[in-house]
Amino acid sequence: MRKTSTHNFQQFCSMLCRRSLPRQVLILIFISAFSSCAVTGYYSTEKKFSPQELKEDVKALEQTLKRNHPSLDWYSSPEEIEASFERAYHLTGDSLNENAFKNLIAETVFPIRCGHTSVRLSENYARSMRGKAPQGFPLNLKIADDSTLIITNNFNRRDSVLKPGIKIHSINSLSARRVIDTLFPLVAIDGYAKNFSYQNISNSFASYYNSRFPGLKNYTVTYTNERNEVRTIVIPSLGSSRDTTRRHVISTPPATTTERRRKINAVRSFTIDSSKIYALLRINSFTRYLKKSYLKKTFRHLERQQVTNLIIDVRNNGGGLIKSSLLLTRFVKQEPFYFTDSIFSKTRVIRSSVKVKKKFFHNIGMVLLNRKQNDSLFRFSFFQKQYEPKTNAYKGNVIVLTGGYSFSATTMFLSNIKGQNNVTLLGEETGGGYYGNNGVFIPEIVLPNTKLRVRLPLYRIVNNRNFAKGTGVLPDIEVKATAESIKLNKDPKLEKAIELIKQRRK
Repeated sequence: MRKTSTHNFQQFCSMLCRRSLPRQVLILIFISAFSSCAVTGYYSTEKKFSPQELKEDVKALEQTLKRNHPSLDWYSSPEEIEASFERAYHLTGDSLNENAFKNLIAETVFPIRCGHTSVRLSENYARSMRGKAPQGFPLNLKIADDSTLIITNNFNRRDSVLKPGIKIHSINSLSARRVIDTLFPLVAIDGYAKNFSYQNISNSFASYYNSRFPGLKNYTVTYTNERNEVRTIVIPSLGSSRDTTRRHVISTPPATTTERRRKINAVRSFTIDSSKIYALLRINSFTRYLKKSYLKKTFRHLERQQVTNLIIDVRNNGGGLIKSSLLLTRFVKQEPFYFTDSIFSKTRVIRSSVKVKKKFFHNIGMVLLNRKQNDSLFRFSFFQKQYEPKTNAYKGNVIVLTGGYSFSATTMFLSNIKGQNNVTLLGEETGGGYYGNNGVFIPEIVLPNTKLRVRLPLYRIVNNRNFAKGTGVLPDIEVKATAESIKLNKDPKLEKAIELIKQRRK
């Protein structure tokens, strides 16, 4: 039956290619695809799901991943993946609420070691939390390494003891290392590149901690104070009766820019130092707001101003459109290059008995863009040819700032320019894989009972088969944040880049 329906769908896609459907029909297709009949209302985040419901969700996820995920065996054997799901079945012997089950599913898919196979709470859960005041753990902490936590923010503004830059040794008798190890598998990673998990947790430490240790009223924190003395303090959770944080309503000043302009500014910016010694190009995402015309104008301006040093900051770039990553690469590369070795899917269309968001449109894309390699592999028909550098490709010195959040399409850019004579990578190991990753089309599986959302990458991307497998893209010069730099609100990576540029001028 499944083969027949798949064949019929492929015939339908072929018809779309050959014919021009009436405009009214196309409008109806798009309305039906993007409309939602979800009913908004009260949703209890503490609602518990029965063992049967949980096991059904685990089974649905396991079957969908095994049928469609292109790289289940990249880093783990089939036996290890099987054991991870068996553990999930075993741990669903009792009822669980959505948050607890979400953590279990995150741990279950973690052995796949694919950063794009991530788990999100249901839309109802997320909607119910919007606009609510933060509760729970009152500190945001940065994971500096496997055993070091440093305060970056204290949500209790009246607390004069626990300040940014202070090192935390333990929370509720759990050492910093054990806290990190407990939170670590909640974020999917590429291979063994821990930095992606560390950076994501650091960005929202309180949320991850509250998810793992919900409902606590007090926290016993051991820390080193500014006089280098080890001290212990008990702090209340946000929202508790002992939380005396003043909650003023912050008035938002009138907007001076359009929403579109704010989105553009969040994605990219470009400045030239007043001395014209260097320029700084910040790219936070490869989205549609990073236009070809913008990059073309930027690099033409560099050439006309004769700026010989360029800093490209992609530390906060979690990826986006592959074509935008390729375009930036062409402005930096000096010689012809192949952007990827290969891009494959294991199926012609998505095979799933449960809901997969926008499945219809992803299936159309796969049918139109896939080329059959053999019975188990389908080759994506783009990005696998030799590319030429742009005519005005940058000829000066390039320093690229990297970090744990540099991921996906960003690591495709970095893996192509790493080792080039005029390029220096500075910062930390990227979260995205050096050898490759999974992506291109990434719909979401919606589990039938809990409605948890699990991302499903459909293609395996190999950047270069000769690259090291399992790591992120390693920097040429490693620079990390320290307790001192956090305390003083300094940017050690940018400072080091400017220092190197000035040294070269001597």
